Amino acid sequence: MPRTANSVCANRRGFLRYVLLGGTAMGVGTARSQPYKMTKKQSGYIVKDKPATQMCAQCFYFISPNDCVIVQGPISPLGWCIYYGD
Repeated sequence: MPRTANSVCANRRGFLRYVLLGGTAMGVGTARSQPYKMTKKQSGYIVKDKPATQMCAQCFYFISPNDCVIVQGPISPLGWCIYYGD
């Protein structure tokens, strides 16, 4: 029996629905888990004495007032690490 356009579309829709719902369920599960953060030593974190052109306060990963997406523990806005991102 030849396939019709409707049966192929139904299979694609079913497949996409399965993939998207599975991905959503996995996303919910991973959102609750604690993200991996590196230690200050692993990230090469240092605190500078005075403001510089590259410092944590200007980094993409900085979370005000003293947290970071990548580095563990409280950090200084005047700090810097090897993962600095504009």
